[in-house]
Amino acid sequence: MPKRVSFKDWIFSQLHQNKLVYNTCWEDPRCDRMLLDLQEDSEIVMITSAGCNALDYALDNPARIHCVDMNFRQNALLELKVAGLRSLDHLVFFKLFGEGAYDGVKNLYWRKLRPQLSSGAGKYWDKHINYFSGKGLRNSFYYHGTSGLLAYSITRLMKIKRDMYRNAKSLFQAVSVEEQARYFSYMESLFSNTTLQRLLNRH
Repeated sequence: MPKRVSFKDWIFSQLHQNKLVYNTCWEDPRCDRMLLDLQEDSEIVMITSAGCNALDYALDNPARIHCVDMNFRQNALLELKVAGLRSLDHLVFFKLFGEGAYDGVKNLYWRKLRPQLSSGAGKYWDKHINYFSGKGLRNSFYYHGTSGLLAYSITRLMKIKRDMYRNAKSLFQAVSVEEQARYFSYMESLFSNTTLQRLLNRH
């Protein structure tokens, strides 16, 4: 008799099987690198996620980094980043993966990035490279995918709640750690209500 799948597990599987989930990594890989003490003969096996941490580990020049993920789109994203690192100057690379938008991305993709991609990654980005076009409501790559949709929704909420938006901008423009801490404490109090905490703690 087949095992019954709970509704939350069904939702989770649908998100992971049908969408790019992570468009960036949020961890600080410097901690991992200190603990791992990577050497030139080190081999790493890791979850790909958005590929940022794998690229960070590469700074220590290990022998190999093997990236695996249940969602092939995450490996496609890592391939796109590697292709960009190999063929784009810093300004263009930062437009794509720093700001998440580049005018003329389709032309750039077919000229410089597509020839470097595997068949699977190429098929995915042939259909989705417009994520980087900077057009439409979600006008940045970082507003696409599952985590991108969450980021977009929170940004829209913050723009409606002017006080929240104003304090978030002040947090990012702070010139001292003390100033950052003051704005962060205030922002944390806004996001620590019971309803939001329940939502964020769900699988």
